[in-house]
Amino acid sequence: MATSKPKVSYDDEADVLYVSFGIDEPSYCKPLSTFLLLELGMFTNQPTGFRVIQPRKRNIKNIAVTIEKRITKDLEQREKTIRKVLEEVEKNKELEKVA
Repeated sequence: MATSKPKVSYDDEADVLYVSFGIDEPSYCKPLSTFLLLELGMFTNQPTGFRVIQPRKRNIKNIAVTIEKRITKDLEQREKTIRKVLEEVEKNKELEKVA
């Protein structure tokens, strides 16, 4: 997946803060609260950015912590899954015949 420079932009008229991690992948939004949306890649389901509705009414430090916790949790879960699958692959006797 191609990457570009991360961006932070603010739409004054809509009062929305947009944060892009610079991942060039079509994304969809998953609500984390009534004012915080996490953007996830359509193909990888990895975080590509987030949006904050009415950011001037919010505590941005708390939002950053929320996003970091969510991303860390997702990465830890993905790592556990990958490790488990690789262990199963190593145990598979049928695959030994291929090598």
